[in-house]
Amino acid sequence: MDLLRLLSFWAPLAIIYALMWMGARTSLNRLRGRNAELRSEIEAQVRFATTLDAVRIHRSGGRGWLPVRGPVRLTVGADAFIFSAPKAFGECAFRGSECSIKVSRAPVRFGNREWIVITAQDGGRRVQLGISRHNLMDVWQALAATGAAT
Repeated sequence: MDLLRLLSFWAPLAIIYALMWMGARTSLNRLRGRNAELRSEIEAQVRFATTLDAVRIHRSGGRGWLPVRGPVRLTVGADAFIFSAPKAFGECAFRGSECSIKVSRAPVRFGNREWIVITAQDGGRRVQLGISRHNLMDVWQALAATGAAT
């Protein structure tokens, strides 16, 4: 009898989790498909690549600046760059000429340190990415070389 109660409680939760996981994977695959051409172009001409450990994201209509969980891979090509974060938002690919970058002392409540803030459009929505605690000068130079407005 106790096993039946336990199963009746956990089975629906397991089904909901499985559906959410499949939805997230589908969404990630859709993002990868949308970015496939630009990703191939970037990977063919990699100029700079690094792993970032302090990244925050802000999407228009969102809840403010959110920390990105897990490592984020930044790959910079000749005129575009891509952020890959499989545990968080999947990936965002941008052409440098369609973005702006700036150094900010503390966007929102990130602490009292410097951040690079990248502003771009992703799927028709404004997105901002904040990067800190890393080799900021190297990241800045690589992003600026893609044609991002400073």
